Amino acid sequence: MSRLGVRGGLWLSLAVVLLSNAVVLAGVYYNRSGVPQSVLTLSERELSLSSGQWLNREADSALHLQLLWRHEGDGGAITWLTASRLQAMGFTVPVAADPDGQQRFRRQLERSVWLVLELNGPAYRRQVQQARQALDEAEARVRSRPDDGELLRQRDHCRERLEEEVHHASRLFLVDAGLDADALRVRYPDRQGYVLLAGHLKPYYATDRGFSASVQTGVSGVSVPHAWREVFDGWNRDTQYREKKPRVTVEVAFGQRHEPWMVEAAR
Repeated sequence: MSRLGVRGGLWLSLAVVLLSNAVVLAGVYYNRSGVPQSVLTLSERELSLSSGQWLNREADSALHLQLLWRHEGDGGAITWLTASRLQAMGFTVPVAADPDGQQRFRRQLERSVWLVLELNGPAYRRQVQQARQALDEAEARVRSRPDDGELLRQRDHCRERLEEEVHHASRLFLVDAGLDADALRVRYPDRQGYVLLAGHLKPYYATDRGFSASVQTGVSGVSVPHAWREVFDGWNRDTQYREKKPRVTVEVAFGQRHEPWMVEAAR
């Protein structure tokens, strides 16, 4: 290749890099323009280091957090994600759950949807109430048979569960999903209590749950600006356990593209 050709290739490569960076910066600018779609005040209960960063905490490395969300119930099934809801979001749900129907359902491609996350709202309060009721019932059984070791163990387990719910577990719950972001925002207008995120549903079938779908958000994480890195000093593999995780308050905004950025962070 001639010198002119090499030089031309270098300029072309540089142009591609500059154009790519410009597109990324334009996307960031648009996302953060105007009034945010939502602003949530999160704590260490709703955040953790993104996977892969436990072993990479050099001072000059980027730091990212991931959102910790869950859904109601003790099992893996999402109770409100019924067959009719799946059909409304474009899935074909077989009438019969025979092997052929199960296979056809699982073979369907995942679908893009909007997910609704609720912070410290009714879903979380119901979870706490259920844990408190379970403890009350366990204590009643112990009072009737105070020497029963198994009942004592069950009571202690319920007590630990309530402690976890009240003081440590994430208060961020997946409460709804749909295809129309505007319709969901009308249904959930509180922008400090609810956030809409892009996500995917992948269909599956389980004998004990029937036709359902697994959920994945499209948010890769929240970047921590250098000015607030010290707030998360000490966050490493050990801090994934609640008794060692420092308490923090983090304000996160979600912009026009429903992508998050950190507005404030403090201990």
